[in-house]
Amino acid sequence: MRNSFLMLVVLLFVFQLYGQNTDQIVTSLSEFDGANVPNTDTLFNSEDGFQDEWSHLTINSDKRINKLLGISKEENKRDAGIAGYRVQIYQGEKNKAYDYKSEFLKSYPNYNVYVLFKTPDFRVRVGDFRSRSEAIKLKKIIGKDFPGSFIVEDKINFPRLKTN
Repeated sequence: MRNSFLMLVVLLFVFQLYGQNTDQIVTSLSEFDGANVPNTDTLFNSEDGFQDEWSHLTINSDKRINKLLGISKEENKRDAGIAGYRVQIYQGEKNKAYDYKSEFLKSYPNYNVYVLFKTPDFRVRVGDFRSRSEAIKLKKIIGKDFPGSFIVEDKINFPRLKTN
């Protein structure tokens, strides 16, 4: 969400630059606190506004935008996952949780199984699904063996890339 907002701000800024001449751009940019504005004469060299369309585009931005992008990048590294869905098949005691995990893996070895501890219970969750419909498909498949299962929103692992 934050990345989308930052990209929107940068794009709006670029479109603002596109619609003004260079004198107006330098004047409006120098009003920003701490902004260093380089010469933008290379952007508008021809009579119709652009030389070679986008090839000479220069983006002048506030230094604080780069700082925010760096903070966002660090937060994404720390999260180690993306929003998604899993199917929870058990919640309760530790020993039973690991029994459920091994029972599930015997019948369905192609799915990732996670045992999580959230006070006071252990939870067994299955799969890494980007959409709820994918989780519903698994729930229908395992419904006979695990009738009390249900879908939960969770941080999921990044999908594995297929290599040839």
